Amino acid sequence: MGPSLFSIVQFALLTFLAAIGVNLLIAVGGFVWAVLIRSEGREQPLRDAIVRYARIVNGLSSRVEARKEAATGAAAELFGVQRQEKQLRSRLRELEMAPHRFVRLLGSEARPHHPFEALVFNSSVAHQAKRGEKHPFYDASWGMPCPVHVWARTLDEAKHELERAFPASGGFKVVHIQPLPLAEEPAPAGDPPPPEAASA
Repeated sequence: MGPSLFSIVQFALLTFLAAIGVNLLIAVGGFVWAVLIRSEGREQPLRDAIVRYARIVNGLSSRVEARKEAATGAAAELFGVQRQEKQLRSRLRELEMAPHRFVRLLGSEARPHHPFEALVFNSSVAHQAKRGEKHPFYDASWGMPCPVHVWARTLDEAKHELERAFPASGGFKVVHIQPLPLAEEPAPAGDPPPPEAASA
């Protein structure tokens, strides 16, 4: 056990001395390198270069922090928009499941406009519903003909308004359109009420 302990102590001592020697060599080498740099007049350019690099690093750090703040604000805004979209979709789903008839409305309900009723569906939604998939943009209700009331002067104007709101390029198709009878013509804005009949 004695020789073994002596070997351990000897190894530790040699390691310690070797570490001291390496540190001394590094220190001497650094000192010699500094003396050479000073003798050649390269010290100040190196200091200037270090200062420039430090400025560049600080500028990059500031830009990174600014980008982080902008990304955080954009993420918060995106989260708010997604939450509003989810609420609107939920409300739309509630209206579609309600017992009363859900009708979409286009145009202004005032003379000289007349009401037209159209049935519109989306072929892309219908095809994806058959495959058990969900359309990325439109609600599943568009897979079946949905009633749309259009207020326009003429039938052609009503068709044009439908094409503007539900373009064929988006997969929408109008399967039927007809004028709606009016129980009472809407009064134009600003018209005075009719005079009451004088009592006898």
